[in-house]
Amino acid sequence: MRGVERREAAGAALAFAAVVLLSFADGGFFPNAWRAGALAFACAAGLALVASGPRRPTRAEALLVGGLAAFALWAAVSAAWSIDPDASLLDAQRTLLYVAAAVAALLVRGALLAGTLAGVVAVCVYSVSERLVRGEPEPPDPLQGTLLYEPLGYANGLGALAAFGIPLAVGLLGRRPVLLAAVLTPLLGVLVLTGSRAAMIAAVAGAAVTAALRWGSPSAVRGIVAAAAAALALALVLPAGSLADDLAPHAGQRAWYWHVAWGDVGEAPVVGRGSGTFALSWAEEQPVPQSVRDAHSLYLETLAELGLVGLALVALALAPPLVAALRRPAAPAAAGAYVAFCLHAGLDWDWELPAVTVTGLLCGCALLLAHERKKSVPLPSTPGTVTIDKRNVRS
Repeated sequence: MRGVERREAAGAALAFAAVVLLSFADGGFFPNAWRAGALAFACAAGLALVASGPRRPTRAEALLVGGLAAFALWAAVSAAWSIDPDASLLDAQRTLLYVAAAVAALLVRGALLAGTLAGVVAVCVYSVSERLVRGEPEPPDPLQGTLLYEPLGYANGLGALAAFGIPLAVGLLGRRPVLLAAVLTPLLGVLVLTGSRAAMIAAVAGAAVTAALRWGSPSAVRGIVAAAAAALALALVLPAGSLADDLAPHAGQRAWYWHVAWGDVGEAPVVGRGSGTFALSWAEEQPVPQSVRDAHSLYLETLAELGLVGLALVALALAPPLVAALRRPAAPAAAGAYVAFCLHAGLDWDWELPAVTVTGLLCGCALLLAHERKKSVPLPSTPGTVTIDKRNVRS
């Protein structure tokens, strides 16, 4: 039992440290944070191998890690035809951080969700406390205005963390109403003070998934996910034509970002223009006088920069936890937070902010581990019967 407790504590510590340290390193935005983070995750994975020995990954785990690794490789290969080879190679380095994070989480295991929630709450408490002590910035930040954005440096990224934390809190603390209320207070405060509409939408969808699973309604979860995916696809497709100007007053400048990204898709639909090149595409078109680095959608930016091949690799990496949540729900908290992450990643530049993406991947890994544990639980046996391991039963 003591070994189990140590593993639980190790998983919680890994997740907590990852969320907090990346958040306070400007959200992990700069390359030095990627390299230090990848090294730290590699060390954690190595220690887990020494302590517990190697284990054979499940098919879903192999797809998650393999998809991320293949995506990193494709980003690096795209430097061969990229209009900015250096940016393409830099993007590949960031994705290696995500590979290392997933490997470490799957090997360490333990209480990943508890550590992730604790890390998110710690960041949100710090952010709200700083605002209460210092008040609104004077003068307002040139880019963020008076929105809450520290310690990540980006209001929508901080809002995304709070959005992931809400379904985690509902799923893990639903039976402790006083503690749940105490945890939700800073999370909701951050959600409001960041003013992030995408984060609010993700929080609602994630909390709905968690609640539906807790109430034993997987069919409702499938409906929520299908509706969210359809709405996201519609939002991304509408600006492809001449509607961007009409949509901008309602959807903000994202309509123009997505319009320019669709133009890149038309130029190189299979392999894209090269990873990390959207900033140059925007500079060439620039339909509105604003400096932009990213298309504010993982899926559309990947399609523009790395083509259908890149989008397929992203889907390969991100799909296994989502499939696990829909087919055999085992962790309502993780399922809700991961759905929130997948939805929010389609509406903002989460992939370029490792504090946000690593938090989402921790929830995805926890979902796969819970799915594995559920399959490996032996059926109850009585005298004269044989206990069956479900892993050896073909469906």
